[in-house]
Amino acid sequence: MAEPTLVVTQPSLAWAVFSVIGGSIIGAVSSAIISYLIQRKNLSAAREQRAEDRKNMRRATGYSILFKMIKLASSVQNLRDALQVSVELAREQGRRPTWEVVQPIGPPTENIHFSAEEMALILSLDDALFNQMAALDDMHNNTAGIFNLYGQKREALTSRLGAVEENGVLTTMVDRATAEWMAPRALELNGIIQHMIRSSTEDTETAWGALFRLREVLEAKLDIRHRLERRTPAARTI
Repeated sequence: MAEPTLVVTQPSLAWAVFSVIGGSIIGAVSSAIISYLIQRKNLSAAREQRAEDRKNMRRATGYSILFKMIKLASSVQNLRDALQVSVELAREQGRRPTWEVVQPIGPPTENIHFSAEEMALILSLDDALFNQMAALDDMHNNTAGIFNLYGQKREALTSRLGAVEENGVLTTMVDRATAEWMAPRALELNGIIQHMIRSSTEDTETAWGALFRLREVLEAKLDIRHRLERRTPAARTI
């Protein structure tokens, strides 16, 4: 009887190599997929953060120009209202608003400037509003400059004059030479007053119209909500 034979099989060399290489490939592919998913998630989070940062920067710029416009509109209206007091006084006295009645508006009004970033934001939101606002800071500064100039020139004129008080009334006596010196300067001051009346009245309406439109655009486009209330004096318009 033949002895049983024990046969031991060995895996082929090719299969062993394939197993090693295949495992390496599968592991590498899995790692690559995981890395890709992580990187994609990080990129998405970075995009969202950049979008949020950009939104916050635009809102900050929006608030900046809104507050400047509030200051601008209030400034020109304050100039107009202060001038109106003198104009009303002249009317009560049956006189024209001339340099003898119209008092300087002090202290000097500061200039306002829109930045390039602020105007670029407005242009990106509403080009019609951009056109409406583009020159408003120059408009304000010119009008404020006229008021400041009036105060300086009036002070230069009155500093040459003396006055005598009697029963609470100041009386100024001038000789012929002083009167001749005063005449062209008084004429200039009265011309400036008419310019002040015209520009402050027109600029007030222009500025407030632009401000209310700006508030509407910022609320619609950037969700910036700010309540505005315009208060006007009870006196007659000038």
